[in-house]
Amino acid sequence: MKKFLWSIPVIVIVLAVGTYFLMASGLFQKSEEETLNQFTEDFQNGDYADIYPLLNAASKEEYPEAEVVERNQQLFEALGVETASLENLEKVEPETEDDTEQTYTGNLVLDTRYGEIDREYQVDLTYNEEENDWFVEWTPDMIIPGLAGNELSIETTSGVRGDILDRNGEPLAFNGTKETVGYIAGQMSESELLETGEVLDMEEESLQSIFNESWIEDGMFVPLKDAHRFDEDAQAEFEAEGLTIQSSGEREYPLGEAGFHLLGYVGPITAEELEAREGYSAGDVIGKRGIERLYDERLKPEPGYTVQFIDDNGSVAEELLSEAPKDGEDIILTVDGEVQSTIYNNLESDSGASVAMDPNNGEMLAAVSYPSPSPYDFMFGLSQEEYAALESDEGNPLLNKFNRTTSPGSTQKILTSIIAMNSDGFDRDAEMEITGKGWQQDASWGGYEVNRYKVLDESFDLKKALTYSDNIYFARTALGLGADTFIQGMKDLGIGQEYDTDYPIYTSQVSNEGTIDEDILLADTGYGQGELLISPIQITSIYSAVINGGDIYKPHMLLETEKAVKIEDIASQDKLDYLETAMRDVVRINHPDDAERDYAEFAGKTGTSENKMSQDTRGEETGWFIGYDQSTKDMIMSLYVENVEDRGMSEYTAQKFAEIHDDLRE
Repeated sequence: MKKFLWSIPVIVIVLAVGTYFLMASGLFQKSEEETLNQFTEDFQNGDYADIYPLLNAASKEEYPEAEVVERNQQLFEALGVETASLENLEKVEPETEDDTEQTYTGNLVLDTRYGEIDREYQVDLTYNEEENDWFVEWTPDMIIPGLAGNELSIETTSGVRGDILDRNGEPLAFNGTKETVGYIAGQMSESELLETGEVLDMEEESLQSIFNESWIEDGMFVPLKDAHRFDEDAQAEFEAEGLTIQSSGEREYPLGEAGFHLLGYVGPITAEELEAREGYSAGDVIGKRGIERLYDERLKPEPGYTVQFIDDNGSVAEELLSEAPKDGEDIILTVDGEVQSTIYNNLESDSGASVAMDPNNGEMLAAVSYPSPSPYDFMFGLSQEEYAALESDEGNPLLNKFNRTTSPGSTQKILTSIIAMNSDGFDRDAEMEITGKGWQQDASWGGYEVNRYKVLDESFDLKKALTYSDNIYFARTALGLGADTFIQGMKDLGIGQEYDTDYPIYTSQVSNEGTIDEDILLADTGYGQGELLISPIQITSIYSAVINGGDIYKPHMLLETEKAVKIEDIASQDKLDYLETAMRDVVRINHPDDAERDYAEFAGKTGTSENKMSQDTRGEETGWFIGYDQSTKDMIMSLYVENVEDRGMSEYTAQKFAEIHDDLRE
């Protein structure tokens, strides 16, 4: 057989020709699906920079990288796009046999902060023979179909924040106005502006920085300082310096300081708040404390918006999404604004808290913490020195006291009386001989004694002990009950229970550990000292049960909240009547000069709690009074004032109680 020898050049030629025909036949041509899948993945993941290399040469020549990458990113950020999905992409059968172009159609679904955008979507792919690869033919419609030749416009409109109203429909927080002092650019030189620093109480550096802002143009009003209202003297000084005052919209609080802790105030949302809360956007105004913060989601308006394409002539080419703004909800409180302000005006120079309540349903008619700053201080800015002064103020004006627990002092004696009368073996009419200022159970107490303020070497039954607030009687009564009975009785009155209310209150305690293992602690707790802590709101609700027939209602702040009984029948009507008689005697017999009035039958209970390091020293004393008018029984009021040791102790608070009612009667 004859052998056939192949030369190397012949082999190369044959291979080249074969490869050409194979390429021409399309058997080795790369599939377009790889490019399509890569584009889809990058687009949906927001990897816009990775999209640009996938574009064909013609697209890159027409659209610079910034117009593809940055425009896509900016528009999606403006829309607040959370997810972008290319769905149901299917190949369109070509009308010709040209296999270098392929088209896929489907849907683009954008989940944005304004709603869902669902548009028909098209991806055109072209094949490059030299690179043996498929590339995307780009158009702005691939960002959002319809964008080519247009601009995306997002217009937002604002609703109105809801008002906070008192029970009578009077505004406690509403959308009013503020005043802003400033100057007209071009009418004042830099040196002239710096000379206004003294009347404005602003540093030269701040004024200089404002003057040199790049956005300022001649004729503009340049704001310098805000206030709720500038007084007449300030207005005259501003005018003399060539400054101008303008008004604009702002939240107003008619009660001023009297409502600060109850209502709070509003301000721009911070970056930290924006990160912690859902449903908010940069620039939103939110409640910062009190009712404004607690019910912000109901009070805040929902913004309106229109998302649309605008053509080169500024006309609307197409509307994509729209929603009308929604005003916030008005909230009506159980609070009576007149009662709130009257209490504060009588106690603003003191430190403490007061709560007024309808005993028949638990509606809070007032919740006051004093002293308090103005809400406008925080809305319009405090200097570091001013804020430091508030922090260091011994009256703790930044602390809301009406829902916090504190020592109730001798107001606890009503609770101890209920526990005793509900127990087996206690006789309210039995007399206890008490002599001297101090008493101790036995020598095991060492140098410790229970002391009383008013020394009467007489015999006491329960009513007399309440009338004169005898500490020794109630210390001995608590010891006679024993720790287990006493603690269970306190639990039965709600001490230590959490209150699920529409305004949060701190949980009370009978002791730090919830138990009482020492006789001295039990004795002290019986008359309101020891480690006992109760909030003004809770103890007022317990006292309400004494005068409403025995039910402790859940205290509430919203008028819409239905009344609900927290604890039923704390004592029989006979026992409650007995306590009411005793509380009337507290005013009629022991404090007639402080709280007796001819227009009312005031009844109540005084209390003094003492904070001291040892029994040998005199500590700071807090005076309490919880009282009501027995002729009407429509409002019970508690109040406490700190540092009354040199002002008559609880006599001072009894006087304040009566003076508040004097003012309310006028």
